[in-house]
Amino acid sequence: MKSFKFACAAAAVLALTAGMAQAAFVTQWTVTDDASFVPSSVTPGGNSAPNPVLSNGNKTLEWGTPATGAGQSGLFISAGIPVTVNTGALTTTVTVTHNNFPIFAPSLTSVDILASLTLQSLTPTVGPAFLGNILFGVKFLETTNADPICADGGANGVGVNINGCADIFVLNNDSLNFPFFYDTDGAGGDDPVAYFVSFFADGLGTLSDAACRAAGAAVGCRGFESAEGGANAAQFKILISGERFTVPEPGSLALFGLALAAIGLGSRRRTQQK
Repeated sequence: MKSFKFACAAAAVLALTAGMAQAAFVTQWTVTDDASFVPSSVTPGGNSAPNPVLSNGNKTLEWGTPATGAGQSGLFISAGIPVTVNTGALTTTVTVTHNNFPIFAPSLTSVDILASLTLQSLTPTVGPAFLGNILFGVKFLETTNADPICADGGANGVGVNINGCADIFVLNNDSLNFPFFYDTDGAGGDDPVAYFVSFFADGLGTLSDAACRAAGAAVGCRGFESAEGGANAAQFKILISGERFTVPEPGSLALFGLALAAIGLGSRRRTQQK
């Protein structure tokens, strides 16, 4: 009986270990974040000055009648250029710049930004590209610079409101963390690995209750404030993190079932021999 129990145990170990064919864990990626404004989302619409006007492949959005020689207010998204991203390391992808100059109405009030991501494993192997689109909704408030208390609840002339009341951006995404699964060989022969893509940006954080309400968003909203009288650049950064995710292959599941049957048979034989 000793030899039979050993055979059953060996079969069980083989069944449990043979099924864990894991995809390689990617430690380095080539990432392209090609972001642009969604034309149908621009409010107010019309795409005719002084209303917001799109140009430059939907990466430039300008609006308003200039109140000074500085020109219109505008938002500008940098070109999507492939960058090398190490898993676990923050890496800058695109930059969104706001030219916050004094203007007369009308002003932008909302727009969507579509981030089209291409992720491809670089280390240890070059696998198939993973494509994903993430939509960021933006509520925008062009503030009145003459108010003694600004829309964010702060005093005019203090802090971010030093040159007049800062404009307010709100991102309406509930989350800036997005999961995906990646299989380095692309053939379905390996179990995928679960990863997360997380977005960060300079100055991105929870805004004051007053700022959220002023922009038409719920209390606790996340976004930016843009100082009056200049160009304010927000550098968006990406962080890829991951953990292994394994599922036994169908053939191994059958082997595992065979091992369990063998163990059950051994137990039955021992019971019969008592």
